[in-house]
Order: sequence, then structure tokens, then C-alpha cells
Amino acid sequence: MHEMFFINSIEHFSYIAIFVFAIFSGYLIPLPEEIILLVVGYMASVHFIHLTPAIFIVILALIIGDNVLFNLTLKNNKHVHKLIHEVLSLKIISRNKDFMERHVAKTIFFSRFFPFLRFVGPVFAGYVKANKRVFLFYNSLAIIIYTPLIIGIGYFFHNYFDWIINHIERLRHVIVILIWIIIGLIITRVVDYVFRKVNSKDD
Repeated sequence: MHEMFFINSIEHFSYIAIFVFAIFSGYLIPLPEEIILLVVGYMASVHFIHLTPAIFIVILALIIGDNVLFNLTLKNNKHVHKLIHEVLSLKIISRNKDFMERHVAKTIFFSRFFPFLRFVGPVFAGYVKANKRVFLFYNSLAIIIYTPLIIGIGYFFHNYFDWIINHIERLRHVIVILIWIIIGLIITRVVDYVFRKVNSKDD
């Protein structure tokens, strides 16, 4: 039902609708961002929208939305108290909280790949008072990697779109495994190296 509403909205407002749904998905709009990305890929595959600008719009929307939530949490805004409680009550957070605080950059990056839990990274980073530049860099990098991947699934496998939506719970586990295998051992070292370079230039 939510998916059809999203598709109908795109038909009427196109890229504006994509931006609005992407920036608020998982927060104010009760529709996981993974569904949004798959639908965007599907719509591009049937030539209703163009793939490249759609990807850029979604990336921009996700970065803006996450940074707004991060800053609200950082300032302990009353509107995010519920989300903070939800994040801290998650088993993966409660069991590994000390470790995640010590490795906050990696936490920001990898938490972005938890399907249906978009708010984890921004809220946790804000809760532990992570550096704003660190959050922006690692979170944005994760979004830039994650977004084209999920949109690409909707684009290249559009013939199986109904099956994918119906089996999204299984698909999300496959996606997570693929992502962690491909980038888990490589990207953190690359990111740490690049970030050190950026800091050294600023100094």
C-alpha cells in the first residue's frame, strides 16, 4: 500500500516526490528507505525517471536527513528522545556500546548498512557527541556506496520487483552480507587513510 502511494506520488511530482520521500523515509514517513530506493530503481528501469539524477537526489536527501537528525540528537532535542531510547535499547547497541563508542567512525559508517534502521547511526553519533566533520564524512561515504547499490537492484532486477518487495526481509540479509564482504575489510582502512590526509592538510 505504501509502495503504491510512493509510485503514484512520483507520477505526479517526479523528482520532488523522490526527494521528500527519501529525506523523511523511516522518520516521518512510515516507509523504509530500502523500499524507496528499490522503487526509484524500478521507476528508472521503466524510463519514467532518469537513473543518474535520481541517484544524486536520493543521496542528497539522505545526507540532509541524517545530518538534521544527528544535530537534533547532538543538541538533545526533545523530539528525538524516543529515537535515542530505541537505539540504546537495540541488542547490538547495548551489548557493544563501549566498543562502538571507542570506534565511533566505524560505527557511523557500518551502521548505515543496517536495513530498516536508518536512524541508528545519526542518533548514536549524536548521543556520544561525535565530531560533526567525522559524522558528515563517514555517513556521507556510506550513503554514496549504499544508495546506488540498492537502487541498482531495483533497476537491473525490475522484472522481479514484486518478488523482491514481497521478500524484502530475506533480501535485506543478502544485501548486508554482500556489502560487508565487499567493503568490510577494505573500506575502513581506505577511509581512515583519506581522513588522516584531510586532517593533516587542515593542520
